[in-house]
Amino acid sequence: MKFPLGPLTIDAVEFASQGNAILGIRDSGKTYTATLLAERLFDAGIPFFAFDPIGVWRYLRVPGAGRGYPVVVAGGKAPDLPLTVETTPDLVRAAMASGVSVVFDLFDLHMSKGDWRKIVTAAVRVMLHENHDLRHIFIEEAAEFIPQKPHDFIVYAELEKLARMGRNSRLGYTLINQRSQEVAKAILELCENVFLHRQRGSHAIQALDKWLQVADATERKKIVKSLPDLPRGQCWAWLGGDEPLPPTLVKVPEKNSLHPDARALRGDLVTRAAPVDVAEFIARMQARTPPSAPVVPAAPANPSRTKEPEVTKEEAARLQRENDELRMEINRLKAGFAPTPAPATSAPLGDTEALYQEFKKRLMADAPGILKVLTIKPELQVRVERRTVEVDGTTIKGRIVQLLAKGFYDSGATNSATRTELKRTGSDVNNANIGRILDELRRDGFVTSEGNDYRAVEGMKVNING
Repeated sequence: MKFPLGPLTIDAVEFASQGNAILGIRDSGKTYTATLLAERLFDAGIPFFAFDPIGVWRYLRVPGAGRGYPVVVAGGKAPDLPLTVETTPDLVRAAMASGVSVVFDLFDLHMSKGDWRKIVTAAVRVMLHENHDLRHIFIEEAAEFIPQKPHDFIVYAELEKLARMGRNSRLGYTLINQRSQEVAKAILELCENVFLHRQRGSHAIQALDKWLQVADATERKKIVKSLPDLPRGQCWAWLGGDEPLPPTLVKVPEKNSLHPDARALRGDLVTRAAPVDVAEFIARMQARTPPSAPVVPAAPANPSRTKEPEVTKEEAARLQRENDELRMEINRLKAGFAPTPAPATSAPLGDTEALYQEFKKRLMADAPGILKVLTIKPELQVRVERRTVEVDGTTIKGRIVQLLAKGFYDSGATNSATRTELKRTGSDVNNANIGRILDELRRDGFVTSEGNDYRAVEGMKVNING
């Protein structure tokens, strides 16, 4: 099946199995283009997964100029199903088995960026090894997962495998991001189709110009010159594949589903119709997930614990027989049990250690068949030492420690936020020195690293003298 995009005609199966990139600054129409392509794939019978940190893709279910689409929304503001790192693999498997399209709505107050990356990692890992039918993956805000300078190499590795080997698993992908220079070049350059929306900023334009030069794009200068003033909803579509086409200026057609403006995202806009019903799939998944399951991310499972095997009917019957035999043996022993009179040399009432030894001796003599007495009394002693670090308040470390004492890191703060605050209250400090000092405080147990943020450890104390 083929579908039109302005003057172009795109083969749905070929597009769905390829790597694609949609680039454009905010309000240029890049997410609109991505969700329109998702609609076209759905119409062609090709299901998709979408990872959405911005909370927009769930509106695919709501009719706009045309119909809404029966996609399942996991997580986010109004989920059909709860979303956690632990439930993600099972949800992906069920969706692949049912041919259902799923939006992973990561725009959730209770989710950190670390949770986003863990969910994407778990989902893509299952898709790569267990998918069999053609399916497409949309990754909104791609730089959160595959930045030019990676800091989470686990999610980066999974998405690099998707870009390089996904076709072997019948998987294609579309990266959606504001600027090309924010996304890892090693992955971005594997994309066969590129859609360039409005770009501004010298670094963004220069990066695209270099890219177009390397790719030997026709009309490179015309494209670069037009990018800062491209109207919303227009883009340069540059299609590759077996029969590549030169970049073509395209006006993106109207979608069927609703694409919300800022008022809808705030909840001020009343949509024109109820969401499309996907009740059967949701009910089936809810039956597999208890209603009381928390929506907030659960604590990581203990890797040392393994799942206990289920007990069969035969094993249950055998265990019942053994229980009955043990009960009969206990009753038989009780019937023949006769207490031994206490010797005249019993320990005085106040001597507790002597009483313990005497009691143990009698138990071992009276019921050796059913009692095991603990003869070793283990004792564990733990001494907690509070680490103390002394710093000069005039040094960079001293200034950062003073921010720590004032509660600056109670809710978490990045290197950049720290630099801004230091600059506001004194001389400027470069990010490398700030990062080094914050890492030292982390190793000393004063702060924790939460993604890009540093957060004060609860109960930590800072004493300032002067």
